[in-house]
Amino acid sequence: MKPKILVIVTLLVLIPMLGFAQNLKSTGIGLRGSYYKMSNGATDITVLNHGEYTSAHVDGGGGWLYFYSRINPNLFIEFSLGAVGQVNEETSAFYETEADVNAMTPVLLGLRHELFSPNNQSGLRPYLSLGGGPYWITNVIVREGGLDEEVTVRTSQLRGGYLGGGFDFRLFDWLALNFDVKHHFIDFNKNHEMSGLDYGFGITIMWGSFRY
Repeated sequence: MKPKILVIVTLLVLIPMLGFAQNLKSTGIGLRGSYYKMSNGATDITVLNHGEYTSAHVDGGGGWLYFYSRINPNLFIEFSLGAVGQVNEETSAFYETEADVNAMTPVLLGLRHELFSPNNQSGLRPYLSLGGGPYWITNVIVREGGLDEEVTVRTSQLRGGYLGGGFDFRLFDWLALNFDVKHHFIDFNKNHEMSGLDYGFGITIMWGSFRY
């Protein structure tokens, strides 16, 4: 009886694992909020009342929409569309104010590689990612002095890429929380003023079936 019990227990363990492996979700879509720490300074606010001068620098907050599709049990192709902003403002005597707003819209194509085997039953799915694409950058400068106002808008398109990693925490087989960190290299230059670390948190919905 003991060998039969052992066989039955083994089958009860292996069958769910095989079912999980052969019914991997093939497609996902998600929303992600992020804090984008750009290279050109820390978040700070300075107030000097005696000199009638104030300045503020706020690093980029943003949001992302991403879509991915599985191309083998551990590898996904992913598409990301983001919007990130940064604000600098200075006010001096005589009500002279200058506000500098940088907005960046990345459109990125990349790969995501899960580190665990698809047979692993853990809800924690760590991965590494890389990719690249165009980064549209818009710079808006507003200068006010008395009754005068001057607005300057500059736009540019630069190529770039990212390296990163993170993990999905699966609440259900179709729903997961996502945490990740990416380093963006604008113009493939880590010292570019818009390059920097991007810390994200989001939610992902998955569907479809991938069999192998």
